[in-house]
Amino acid sequence: MDSTSLNNRPTDTTAPLPGLSTQIKASDTLILYRINGTYFKSIWEDAKYTVSRPIHWEKKDWITFGAVMGTASVLAVSDYPIKEFFQKHQYKAVNSFAHAVEPFGNAYSPYLIGGMYLTGVLTHNRKLEHGGLMAAKSLVLSTAIYAGIKSIIRRGRPYYFERPYNFVRPFSKDERFTSFPSGHSLTVMTFATAMAELYGKDHKWVPWVAYGLAGLTGLSRIYHNRHWSSDVLIGLSLGHFVTKSVFRRHKEMEHKKALQFKFTPLY
Repeated sequence: MDSTSLNNRPTDTTAPLPGLSTQIKASDTLILYRINGTYFKSIWEDAKYTVSRPIHWEKKDWITFGAVMGTASVLAVSDYPIKEFFQKHQYKAVNSFAHAVEPFGNAYSPYLIGGMYLTGVLTHNRKLEHGGLMAAKSLVLSTAIYAGIKSIIRRGRPYYFERPYNFVRPFSKDERFTSFPSGHSLTVMTFATAMAELYGKDHKWVPWVAYGLAGLTGLSRIYHNRHWSSDVLIGLSLGHFVTKSVFRRHKEMEHKKALQFKFTPLY
């Protein structure tokens, strides 16, 4: 699949698509979701697509994966000194700021996604409605994968344990062992990636703000001693990967639709 053809779609949906008949506009190949059977079916299809993505990874994808896992390994070794550093540098102003951004990881992001969808429905803005549903779908899938990982890898939270290497058996009900990965980090990065995918091409500042906010939210969890640094990195990475996969599949579907137009005889 040519990634250039997927990413460089015309912003003007009334303009003809490159390489296709001038009678075909970009708007003709858009796929905009509503809450119906097609949308719910797409969640299952996206889940299968996301889980199977590593099978189709290319060299650059494996390099990225290696970089993330390598960084996570370094952080895992450094989790304790990083915890000590943040706990020894607690300041009132920083603490207030951390409290301000932390809710983006559990409350604000889902509310913002829901607000996008409802605003789109009430104002008859199909793109906004669709954007809310794409972000919601990404959040559902990333949360499902996160919950599966967290139920198996039961790591002790830094709030309860001095050292980072405390684990219990999988599926333990002990709430002290719910550190890996960071759910706040996953949620806010899912939202940030969705915003970057939806609006980053037309508004270059959106990815900077969205990803910056995600990073600060992750740091707030370390600052408040709720997660180890490696928990945060994996949470951020997982949210980003799942959301990118969801949007990539959608672009592939639109690209396939465009090709169907291309090879359909015009009478």
